Amino acid sequence: MRDVLVDTNVFILFLAGQINENRIEQYSRNSLYTKEAYYFLLNLLFKFDRIITSPNILTEVDNILNRVSGDDKHKYLELVKKIYKQTVEKYIKTVDVSQNYFFDTLGVTDSSILMMAQECDLLISGDSTLCGYAISLNINTFDFKKYLNDRL
Repeated sequence: MRDVLVDTNVFILFLAGQINENRIEQYSRNSLYTKEAYYFLLNLLFKFDRIITSPNILTEVDNILNRVSGDDKHKYLELVKKIYKQTVEKYIKTVDVSQNYFFDTLGVTDSSILMMAQECDLLISGDSTLCGYAISLNINTFDFKKYLNDRL
């Protein structure tokens, strides 16, 4: 099994594109994330068997996307119910996360991502600070933000 861990902002792009690809920039709250970025992400994810996630990531995603309204809200709710069944959700106790040296800088979610990513084939993140830490830990990392900035 090839596992990919998708960070919060990139996971939002993944979902936003499926909700309404014409509103990706609005829902992702990041002007770098466009329809083209969404399709690139889909091609990247296609190479993996499973998406790994965590309660922390899903909570952050929901805090942002659960604000959508109208038909898009209905699409969002149906989509996440389906996605929750297809992803592998892992949990690391916060007390364990807080014992790592990077916790003071990265906080709970990003620190837990680093810990989980050590068991994955790839970490995809739009957070260059998180990517820097991951690379220093020899985690195979794709810095989505860097990729998009390099294309400008």
